[in-house]
Amino acid sequence: MRGGTGGRHVMAGLRGSLAARVTAMFVLIVALAAAGLGTWLYLSFVAEIERRDDLALLGKLRQIQLLLGRPGAADLLRTQPDLFRDTMSGQENSLVRFVAPDGTVLADINPGDERYPVPPATGATAGRGAIASWTSRAGAPGRVVAGTARLGSGSATATVTVIVARAYADRSAMLTRFRHRIAGAAAISALAAALCAGWMLHRGLRPLRVVARHAALVRPGTLGHRLEAGDAPSELQPLVGALNAMLARLQEGYARLSAFSADLAHEFRTPVANLLGQSQVMLARPRGTAEYEGLLASNIEELERLARMIESMLFLARAGQDEVAPARQPLRALDELAKVADFYEGMAEERGLGLACAGDGDGVVQADPALLRRALANLLSNAVRHASPGSTIVLRAEAAAGGTTLSVENTGTPIAPEHLPHLFERFYRADAARGHGDASTGLGLSIVRAIMALHGGTATVHAEEDRVRFTLHFPAGGHGQR
Repeated sequence: MRGGTGGRHVMAGLRGSLAARVTAMFVLIVALAAAGLGTWLYLSFVAEIERRDDLALLGKLRQIQLLLGRPGAADLLRTQPDLFRDTMSGQENSLVRFVAPDGTVLADINPGDERYPVPPATGATAGRGAIASWTSRAGAPGRVVAGTARLGSGSATATVTVIVARAYADRSAMLTRFRHRIAGAAAISALAAALCAGWMLHRGLRPLRVVARHAALVRPGTLGHRLEAGDAPSELQPLVGALNAMLARLQEGYARLSAFSADLAHEFRTPVANLLGQSQVMLARPRGTAEYEGLLASNIEELERLARMIESMLFLARAGQDEVAPARQPLRALDELAKVADFYEGMAEERGLGLACAGDGDGVVQADPALLRRALANLLSNAVRHASPGSTIVLRAEAAAGGTTLSVENTGTPIAPEHLPHLFERFYRADAARGHGDASTGLGLSIVRAIMALHGGTATVHAEEDRVRFTLHFPAGGHGQR
């Protein structure tokens, strides 16, 4: 159980540390490379040693064949057979047998009584293919070769078979030591690789630690701080750029949130102050029933304004969190403009304004009916509040590239160009005259922009002298991106 727990801790450490994973992979690669190289060198070394030993064995066979052809070789074979073995290097492991043509063993130099196979005899030009393998009693590998030779010289000669064998116990011990050294070298290489990889990764990840330290210094009050990208390596440049872009977005969002909080407090302070002031004045001395009824009516107006503001803020919050899902359906654009115009016709007449619908009668938009009418109502109510008396507000539907546009245009107080980019921001007011009407909450145009974002469209404003036109663009098919 303890070993299993330790293994799990090691795996968890590898998964949790990039440096540990890279080091482990680097060590594994180095160990495999060292082991592979060592194995290849070992096999090459073994093959070369075996080749050299086989050539030496064939050389000894040839040497014995030449000695047997000399005068007096037959007498030496009978009296001093060890002489033929003594001509071979490593004679303590060498075995020699001489066999007559009739199968009689003339001499057998085999102190350890080893048993080895007898391969087919060859002539004076034996090659490595004539050599056979065998294993000694001690388990050492051996090689054996047989060849024919002329015994003696002159007319009194005979053909004998010479069998030369050798056990390579010393070679086995040497190769075992060589294998151990290769394994040790591979282990040392892996350890050295681990140390080098850890050191290199520590140095290589230093720029990342610097980025982390700089990022840790970012606070709500220091969002203007940016990470230095000049000293970062090229691999970290995209990360530093992305972090700086994120900080810029956070700074912008935090600034908007701070401004929104300030605007919200300001917007709530006015009606709350009105409610408190009117109520305190009313309670300062006894009043009649009519005065109390007037106070209640005034308070209800302020409360209704607060209720509209709260409802608008909730809608914007839900729209920003994708909690509002538009139920899109095909709607005739001109018909929707006419419905909204009919609803505001009485208010427009009270202000001496005219309403006109124009444009493509066949234009269709894919939109949620309730949300579309709410956006158009906000634009039209805004136009009615700020249009010049006696002017006409024009509601237009037109086919545009990639979709359909709906616009509301009125003549009124000119808007300075520097205000146009901010008109759709929450609680933004170009001037007091355009922002403090009785029914205004300062959120109408923000709601319009949020509704268009839900539909994948856009809301824009264009002002030219005293003409102001708000335009809603719906993409074809209603599949635009937010």
